[in-house]
Amino acid sequence: RHLGTGGMSSVYLGEHLKMRHRVAIKVLPRSKVEDSSYLARFQLEARAAAALNHRNIVRAFDIDHDGKTHYLVMEYIEGTDLQVRVKDQGPLDYRSAAEYIAQAAEGLQHAHDAGLIHRDIKPANLLLDGSGTVKVLDLGMARLDESLALANSAAATITQTGSIMGT
Repeated sequence: RHLGTGGMSSVYLGEHLKMRHRVAIKVLPRSKVEDSSYLARFQLEARAAAALNHRNIVRAFDIDHDGKTHYLVMEYIEGTDLQVRVKDQGPLDYRSAAEYIAQAAEGLQHAHDAGLIHRDIKPANLLLDGSGTVKVLDLGMARLDESLALANSAAATITQTGSIMGT
């Protein structure tokens, strides 16, 4: 089933038929595949997420394509993003807000230690699961900082310093 649509893709709930494991499947619209910069950013997001293993970052399991349908298979989080939570329930109390910010900061620090700068942090990119764990998602705008990264990657040039990106 459809879970949501963002600026660059749509996300669906899927299930591995043999393992009965639910996943989120992020699909790049076919109209964006023709634009090599969108496809490159989509692939960067997959590599960035796959390189990170932290309780506060949504994990990526696989990336592939079927013809012109490119997709990223990710951890499915049962819950809601913080933008929807605040819209539906009103402002967070200060203790919860501080706890959620601290969790997001832990995930972002892990990404930064791996040489990744998220560049699109906002409440809609912070998922809250049923146990109160915040998960950072959407590394589509991430930038690989070559001075921090251990491996040299051509993906570092996908977005340029001085470009206006994100929301």
